[in-house]
Amino acid sequence: MLTIRYDISAERVLDDRQFAHDLPLMKRAGVDTLYLNTYFYGHWQSEPEEIYRAAQRLREEGICAEILHVPFGHGGNALDPDDSHIPLITGNGWRLRMDANGHPLPNTTCPNEKCIADTLAVNRTMRQMGFSMCFLDDDCRLGMWGPGLQGCFCPDCMERFGARIGRPVKREEILAGDDALQKAWMDFQCENLVAYLRGILPDGMRLGFMAMHNGDRRHGIDLPMIRKALPDTFFRVGEGHFGDASFLHPQARASLEASICTHMALAGGSENCCSESTVYPAGALSPENWIRKMEIEIDCGLRHLYLMSGTRFFDDVYWEALAEALPALRARAEQPIPVPKEKPFIWQI
Repeated sequence: MLTIRYDISAERVLDDRQFAHDLPLMKRAGVDTLYLNTYFYGHWQSEPEEIYRAAQRLREEGICAEILHVPFGHGGNALDPDDSHIPLITGNGWRLRMDANGHPLPNTTCPNEKCIADTLAVNRTMRQMGFSMCFLDDDCRLGMWGPGLQGCFCPDCMERFGARIGRPVKREEILAGDDALQKAWMDFQCENLVAYLRGILPDGMRLGFMAMHNGDRRHGIDLPMIRKALPDTFFRVGEGHFGDASFLHPQARASLEASICTHMALAGGSENCCSESTVYPAGALSPENWIRKMEIEIDCGLRHLYLMSGTRFFDDVYWEALAEALPALRARAEQPIPVPKEKPFIWQI
C-alpha cells in the first residue's frame, strides 16, 4: 500500500482559515502522516504546547502526527531562500563543525554533549506529550555533499581520533593517508554520529533518519551501523534532483536510482524506507516532473513517499497534480517490489 507523508508548521495547522484551505488539498492527495516542525539546530520552531495542539487537531482529522527536527544545520539557508530572516545560528553552547583546513562551517554542528543534552530534553518533552517518532532531516551528517572524504576536523575530534589510533595526527595526513587511516577516520566519524542518535532518543521514541543524496561513510553516514544500534529506524533514502534542470539531465535517472537502491539495500529493504519527493526551491521542479520522480521512486521499490518543500507549503497546483495522479501511482505500487542492490553513486545533481 502506498503511504504519503509531509511536514508542516504547527502555526499553519493552528491557523483556522489556512487549515481549512490546506486540509482538503492534502487529503485528496493521499497524505496520511504529517511531521510537525519542532527543533531546528538548537531552536524550537513553536512552543511545545502549540505543537501538541496542532498534533491533536491533525489526529482528529485522521492524520498521524509526529515531529521533525533539522538537527545540525545545512551550512546555510536550505529552508526557504525567499525568506532572508530565517535564523542560521546554531544552539547556545553548540560546536561548529570544522573542515579539513580547520575552518569553522557556519550553520553546521559537531554534536557535542550540549547539543545531545538539549535535543534529548526536547524529545523527552515531546515523548511526554505522546509523540513516538522523531524524524531528522538530512543535515544529520558530518560532511557536505560530494565524493571526497569528510568529517569534522575540529580540535576536539582531532584529539579524540589521535587518542583512538594511539598517536597525534594532522588534518592533511588524514586526507592523504592510506586506506587503513582513512577507514579508521570514517569509523570514528560514523560512531560519533551513532552516539548522537542514541543519545537524543528517550525510551519509546522511534528514529526517522534522512540520508543525504549519495550519503555514505565519507560523510559520517553508515546505515548498517545505525540499523545495528537502533534496529527500528525508519530511513528516508537520499535523493537530489529537486528542479527541472537537474531532473532532466541525461544522468538524472541513473543517479537517482543509484542512491535510492543503495540506501534501501543498506537500510534492510524498502519496508524500512521512504522517498525524498522534494521540490526546492519553490516551483523549481514542475508538477509533471514531480510526479515522474515519484514514478521512479515507486519503480525502485519504495512504497512510502515523503513529500518535501523546505518550510514553504506546496502551491495548490502540486496538490492538485498529486490528487489527479494518485490512482495511477497506487496502481503502480501494486507491482512486485524488486530486491534493492547497491550501485555505484553518480555525482550528478
